Amino acid sequence: MKQKKIKGRQTICDFCGGQLEQRDEYTCVCTSCGRSYYISAGRTHKVSVKVSAGKMILICSLAAVAVTGAAVAGYQYYTGRLVQSASRFCVAFRDFLMEVYDKPVAEIVEEDLRNIKYLRIEKDKEYKFTYGFEDYYDYRDEEAFQGTLGTIAVDAPRDDFSPSNIQYFTGLTRLELYTDVWENYVLPEENVIRSITCLDGLSKSGTPRFFTRINPDTLEEVVIMEAENLKDFSFMEDLKGIKTLLLHKAAIGDGEMFDGFDRLENLILYQVDLEEEDAEEVVDGLLKLPSLKYFHMEGKAAWYIEDEQWEKWQEIYDGKILLTRE
Repeated sequence: MKQKKIKGRQTICDFCGGQLEQRDEYTCVCTSCGRSYYISAGRTHKVSVKVSAGKMILICSLAAVAVTGAAVAGYQYYTGRLVQSASRFCVAFRDFLMEVYDKPVAEIVEEDLRNIKYLRIEKDKEYKFTYGFEDYYDYRDEEAFQGTLGTIAVDAPRDDFSPSNIQYFTGLTRLELYTDVWENYVLPEENVIRSITCLDGLSKSGTPRFFTRINPDTLEEVVIMEAENLKDFSFMEDLKGIKTLLLHKAAIGDGEMFDGFDRLENLILYQVDLEEEDAEEVVDGLLKLPSLKYFHMEGKAAWYIEDEQWEKWQEIYDGKILLTRE
């Protein structure tokens, strides 16, 4: 619409096209929509919109509400993610991680957790976390590797320790758990763990499930200590690809649990429970494992076998299997 002008002044409302009516020396009002306009002092410039104080307060308030709403929504989303991140960890793991990284647990990201290659957890009066960022298998010297480790003690009750938190440490290559109920630990869905040491314990249902998430392409060594109460050995099905196995105080039975361990190279039986009349037959079967290179027995059961039989085996497997007992 072509604007009509009176003495160089705009006379048509930009908003609705209605006629502007002069209210006073500096103000015009649209007769149709009621919008107010301010007339510049020189009266030769296009008029600009004039908003009343009440309307200005209302608009500013609405803008502030919109900005605040967006900020609150953004903050809630951000803090929600932080809370979700922080809530993954129980008190014991939370305190351990904050001490390691010297920052709030909500700011600890996946890369931080992936950088931990070695983790040992012990429980006495406190939970003791020993950790390292170096790969154990890059070191030939045990003493040199130990020099790379750090230890943090956390005073937390049992209810504030959750074994499932292990699942977030996806970069581990060596894991040692000197706490009970190892079946209630949860390994990462994808992991590169090569060695696991744990103490015996049974899940509430009585069926060990700890090893269901092992990586068969990387796991080489398993050590199970204090296994005298372990009755269910179904988990052995998951370990048939390992190269080294140490069992401490475990009930061996007839030895069938080792069927299928075709890659096993080192077998250490330490203070195991074995019937005396079955000892010779069981050990004879174990020595026939196709990849076995080292066999060691220690404790009472080792001496159920006559010296003559032991010497016979040493002659038969000389150069193939190193047999020792204590």
